[in-house]
Amino acid sequence: MITRISVLLLVGLALGLCFCIDAAAAATSLDGIWSGSGVVNPKDGVRETVRCRISYKQESEKVFGVAATCATRSRKIQQTGKLLKVGPTSYVGDFYNPGYDISGRVRVVVRASTQTVTFQSARGSGSVSLRKH
Repeated sequence: MITRISVLLLVGLALGLCFCIDAAAAATSLDGIWSGSGVVNPKDGVRETVRCRISYKQESEKVFGVAATCATRSRKIQQTGKLLKVGPTSYVGDFYNPGYDISGRVRVVVRASTQTVTFQSARGSGSVSLRKH
């Protein structure tokens, strides 16, 4: 009887653990639409506040496509990119902005329904904090 209860408890614990892992993975999933704000620091200009809406689409187990639209007071920016999952909640990759012919590196760290994006190119840097929709 005790062995049967022990086995049932172990099975229940294992199922509960699987559920928690699946819930945590879903909570930190990059896939979907995110929006928020931050700052851009152009090398040849003044620091500006920026608002962004970013769409991520999973292309393979560890690769995500990125399409971003961001705006400051003076301009609207559209860029695309690819990210590689390098940790449970972190991604790195490249972006390209055809309107200004700018490319650079980006890093994303996801925490539940929020993320921090930092980016850098030869023409500047910045960061934004985003929430998932």
